[in-house]
Amino acid sequence: MLQAQLLQGRYQLQEQLGHNAGRQTWLATDVSVSPPELVIVKLLAFNPQMQWDDFKLFEREAQVLKNLNYPQIPKYRDYFSLDKTIGAGLCWFGLVQEYIPGKTLQQLLHQGKRFTENQVRQIATDILNILIYLHELSPPLLHRDIKPSNLIWGEDEQIYLVDFGAVQDSAAAEGVTFTVVGTTGYAPLEQFWGKAVPASDLYALGATLIHLLTGTSPADLPQKNLQIQFSHLISVNPTFIGWIQSLTEPDLSQRYSTARLALKDLKAERYLNTPLQKVRQPTGSRIQMWKSPTQLKIKISGRGLLFLVDVLGFGGKWLLAAGSIMSLLSLLFMLCCLLLFVAIGVVSLFYYKFFLLISLMLAGVLIFGNIWIGNNVQYELAKMLSKLHLNNLNSLGDNYLYLDQESFVIEKKLFGFCYIRHQGQTSEIKKVYKIASKRLNIQTNSCNYSLGRNFTENECTWLAQQIQDWLK
Repeated sequence: MLQAQLLQGRYQLQEQLGHNAGRQTWLATDVSVSPPELVIVKLLAFNPQMQWDDFKLFEREAQVLKNLNYPQIPKYRDYFSLDKTIGAGLCWFGLVQEYIPGKTLQQLLHQGKRFTENQVRQIATDILNILIYLHELSPPLLHRDIKPSNLIWGEDEQIYLVDFGAVQDSAAAEGVTFTVVGTTGYAPLEQFWGKAVPASDLYALGATLIHLLTGTSPADLPQKNLQIQFSHLISVNPTFIGWIQSLTEPDLSQRYSTARLALKDLKAERYLNTPLQKVRQPTGSRIQMWKSPTQLKIKISGRGLLFLVDVLGFGGKWLLAAGSIMSLLSLLFMLCCLLLFVAIGVVSLFYYKFFLLISLMLAGVLIFGNIWIGNNVQYELAKMLSKLHLNNLNSLGDNYLYLDQESFVIEKKLFGFCYIRHQGQTSEIKKVYKIASKRLNIQTNSCNYSLGRNFTENECTWLAQQIQDWLK
């Protein structure tokens, strides 16, 4: 019997904590230190019935734990093997790790404990911080078996993640055959297909939180379109429910991709796929806005066909100006003709030289009169063109701003056709403010982008504040 022996001359087995298929887990005492310390000893029997994959997983757990250093992950202590003479006719492999005083969440559930929303939020926060550490290692590590029985609520009120026997290096070469591991109800479909990714651990976390809130294993809960249905069983903040649903989306593209992003949203009381809600804009404003905790959409309508009113107004003014010019020219011509007839009459009475002098004077009047009229026409046309804003047709099309947690896009469209498009990272936005030309300026690390035109003072202030509040 192994329990009667002092393994490796230092580990005295005290209490068996688990036993299945050639595996044993013991609470033991390490007598080689002073004072003696409690440790966890995992034993794997090497026998003909053992699957080779079991040994690979056991050995991988030892290798992984040896290289991890995080306060809420049990520390690696030792790895050894026992020959047949010691192991009662079997070869054994042993893994020794730090003992965490406390109870697993599964034990607490069996004892009838009901977890409050605040407790579940704290558990989620602790696990996400552990996953951030694991997933951001190089290469990243996937736990692949997060569930209540692998989470210990320590006596220090901290949550510890244990049992790294299913851990996988996510940077392993594509095409390599992996051992399929996971627990039904907690592991997502892609994991059973051998395609686990960091989001697979997030699914398992979400399923675990559902178990804690409902008291029912997720495998025993109904599903709709492969999504676990649980909201009707609990009474907690709807945003928290939506956040958990975002963790347990069966479609990877709709699920949180990183633990860091999931933790950020948990703290900010928001979640993925939140329906956009229309925001009430200032009275008479051309601005339309829809937002959720994760998205912001703004449309600034252009003048559209109302632009034709300006064109018609300009045409009318131009025709009036042209009519006035023609009237002036006609009057000038008639005056010149009258003077010419008078001059002819005078010449016939006096001397032909007077005719030449008067003709030159009339020519001068016509030339300088045309110059004066032409300059005034040019000035009036310039005034009308500036009022029409022909130098800036942006008021004709629509302006759009799209923002989410990762990126932003600014588009300018005319009759549905996008003729200007800018995009960047949301994290690069430093400032949003109004400028003198009655428009909004979005300042990033490298560029400035203008939005809209001819806002009222009230619109500018309101729009800048809305964007700044969302960015917070």
